[in-house]
Amino acid sequence: MMVQSPLKKHDIRPNLRKVDIPKNGESSKNRRKHTAKPSGNGKISLPKIKPWKVILGSVVIGILGLAYLTHVFSTQQLLEEVQMLEAEYNKTRAQYDELKLRYDRMIGPAEIYRKAEAQGFVNGGPIDEVIIIKE
Repeated sequence: MMVQSPLKKHDIRPNLRKVDIPKNGESSKNRRKHTAKPSGNGKISLPKIKPWKVILGSVVIGILGLAYLTHVFSTQQLLEEVQMLEAEYNKTRAQYDELKLRYDRMIGPAEIYRKAEAQGFVNGGPIDEVIIIKE
């Protein structure tokens, strides 16, 4: 027989599991219907997978794979198109630069002086004289 001291206080925490008290005639074995039972031979059993889930998963993975491959091929096609347009742009830019240089030479001062001399104009040279305006 155990004797407890009345001076000693016990700090007892409340039961957080909220276990129901079995009713009369109901045993604890009947209440636990969904407990995992260890297998007697020690093998680990895998969860059962239903066939419709496997088929659905395969279809979803197939659709995602097809979408990915379509995306890859369209991206490659766009890259080729961009490279072609970039090459065409570079070619056109080089042609523009060449024509602009030729145009600048045609309207430049050296060409204008040459054409003026061919038409009989005389080069006055630099102006050293000061112009005086009379009032």
